[in-house]
Amino acid sequence: MDLNDLLLLFKVHELIEEKDFEGANNVVDDLLNKNPDNAPIIFAKAVCLDAMGEFQKALEMAEKAKSIEEGIVPDEFYNAVSFKAKNTVKKTPKVSEESKIPSLLKSGANLIKKGEFNKAKLFFDRVLTIQSDNIEALLCQAYCFNCLGKKDYSYELIDDIDRFEIDPVFLKYYDELIGIDVEDAVYTHESLKEVTDLCDEGFGYIEDFKIKDAKVCFNKALKLDSKDVNPVIGNAYCLYYLGYYVLSFKECKKAINMDIESIDRVFHRKVKAKANEVK
Repeated sequence: MDLNDLLLLFKVHELIEEKDFEGANNVVDDLLNKNPDNAPIIFAKAVCLDAMGEFQKALEMAEKAKSIEEGIVPDEFYNAVSFKAKNTVKKTPKVSEESKIPSLLKSGANLIKKGEFNKAKLFFDRVLTIQSDNIEALLCQAYCFNCLGKKDYSYELIDDIDRFEIDPVFLKYYDELIGIDVEDAVYTHESLKEVTDLCDEGFGYIEDFKIKDAKVCFNKALKLDSKDVNPVIGNAYCLYYLGYYVLSFKECKKAINMDIESIDRVFHRKVKAKANEVK
């Protein structure tokens, strides 16, 4: 251990005395990376872990320090941390309400398949009590109402839902409610080789974060073929990275009109959120 490391170890003990155990632990970790078998540093780690309530890990570090250098760990400390490690009951993490949502949605969807719409709706109601704006639950609830004959109420529920915010697993319910035939809405336009090459070059520039160069490529591609969706998608990404969120969102919608499955859902959500912030 060099002089700088020794000074840092003194700093660790100062931080421990000041009860800044998180800060001390961070310094100790840096020291351990350079001196993994240094007994005083390992003991200092044990002290930090003990103070942070990590008794089992503190005991392991204390035992490791003892095995390297006899007498480095005071008996009082070792006995105390050993007692705490053996007698502290591990708390079972409480399952959060939000973590139950995927299971509730799946159970409700299974009941929809069986045609048990009233029962299914109860599961979606439960999700909405946990997360009132859960899109999938609202959509499935609307689907159940529609199947139960309450069509007007069903359409009110999905009025503000954007198709690209929906998990793909649940899209079939939206498409059926809205009457979309995805196969008819999918893009079938054949790209010109020159357009494909320019788009490949443009997306390569985006990966290198050369956004202005990328935009030049996509603009050239659009001049060659304005009906090709790929340069439109590329422009949406460029405008987003340049900070023109509203224009980017418009390009996203333009691409969706050309090919309903053309825009990445995660990207679409990010663009929409940024565009709404600007408005």
